[in-house]
Amino acid sequence: MVLVAVAMTGCTDELELGTARSDLDLSAFVLPPAASTDRAAIVHDYDLLDPGDEIPRGLLEDAIVYFDLNQARIPKTKYFVVIDFSRHSKLDRFWLVDMTTGFVEPHKVAHGDGSDPDNNGTATLFGNVEGSHKSSLGFYLTGEIYNGTHAHSMRLDGLSRDGSPNGMANSNARQRLIVMHEASYVDDDSTTQQGRSNGCPALDPAAQVAMADRIHDGTLMYAAISPLHPPVGRGPGTDTDPPADDPGEDVGEEVEEPVVDEAGGCSTSGGGVSFSFAVAFAFAGLRRRRR
Repeated sequence: MVLVAVAMTGCTDELELGTARSDLDLSAFVLPPAASTDRAAIVHDYDLLDPGDEIPRGLLEDAIVYFDLNQARIPKTKYFVVIDFSRHSKLDRFWLVDMTTGFVEPHKVAHGDGSDPDNNGTATLFGNVEGSHKSSLGFYLTGEIYNGTHAHSMRLDGLSRDGSPNGMANSNARQRLIVMHEASYVDDDSTTQQGRSNGCPALDPAAQVAMADRIHDGTLMYAAISPLHPPVGRGPGTDTDPPADDPGEDVGEEVEEPVVDEAGGCSTSGGGVSFSFAVAFAFAGLRRRRR
């Protein structure tokens, strides 16, 4: 394991955070296959996840297939997280998926100020380099909890190298000090624009501690703005038919293709607040794929 001292920018100013570079073997992780038949064979084993169709179907299927194919390399398999950075920050766009019950827990989440230089609530730029203050797209494993500038923060290890499809590139997340932390500028109970971080996925302080306690040290997270492949949908006979990947009229402005540069940690303040709306959870048992 390599120990590297790096300059602290943005989200934290503490040096005692563990390694500054991930020691994960990224080549061991595989992406979802392009063939729809191959993906359908996996996805249909998880048909009862997200019974209320809260998560964009294509992103949910990306996470399901990646989770299934890499399950042996994912230490904690009770949950995974999907983040849709194509949505405006005033909307719920961070979802915790319970693999036992299928239920989904929605939250607001901040993006980096470098991803939204006009401060209009929509992220359009993404990066994987220290100092950019940009959010990073791709698959992650959660890391350890620590107390830095923000108490009870959680480290993240990126699994997507530069050059990955759909602008995914987050392999420098640990080195950049991209972490999940609480932030006063994120409020699940408000519907106006949320504040911006320095690249970290920051959550409402009322939700972040419980979230970190559930998913630290080895849970899969997936941040994207569009699916890797067209969704295959649920299998025949499933009670809940999936909706098309129509973001709906309240999603905000259409997001351009991600722009990823070679130049991205988090602020302790930000602008914007937002209102809560009730989320109905449908109760259904989960039929999980057994290995």
